[in-house]
Amino acid sequence: MNPEELPLRDIHLPNPVGWWPPAPGWWLLAGVMLAVIVWLFWRWKQQQREEHSLELALAELERLQGRHGNNTKDLLRELSVLLRRVAMTQYGRQAVSGLMGEAWVTFLDAKAGKPLFAGKLAHLLTEVPYRPETQVETTALLHAIRQWIKLQRGKNHV
Repeated sequence: MNPEELPLRDIHLPNPVGWWPPAPGWWLLAGVMLAVIVWLFWRWKQQQREEHSLELALAELERLQGRHGNNTKDLLRELSVLLRRVAMTQYGRQAVSGLMGEAWVTFLDAKAGKPLFAGKLAHLLTEVPYRPETQVETTALLHAIRQWIKLQRGKNHV
């Protein structure tokens, strides 16, 4: 047989590689990216809630100050409750609920990063609300609580 008469066909190239379906690595990358986006959105929403709760706490502080003035024992009781509520919201019930006296003041100062409630202010927070009726000056305590609440913005919590 003559080579010119052989029934041979031309070389056929394979079809070009299509873009679909993607390789498993691309699926993995897409899954990781989606997880990161969901986590970032969740973290942003959580931060927005924390900011909102701190703004509400500051508004409540102003309301309490306006309602009780600067020299009443009822104000001290309500300030103590407000401070504890904010701390529980920011750091969780387990970390805050059992703290009393000096441990409570130490916790507050540690979370502020500086000694805001040391000395007389610690006395106003831990002892005066539970004593018989006395009039005390609360302006410094109100300022310290306001500063403590503002310092909680942007901190990593629970």
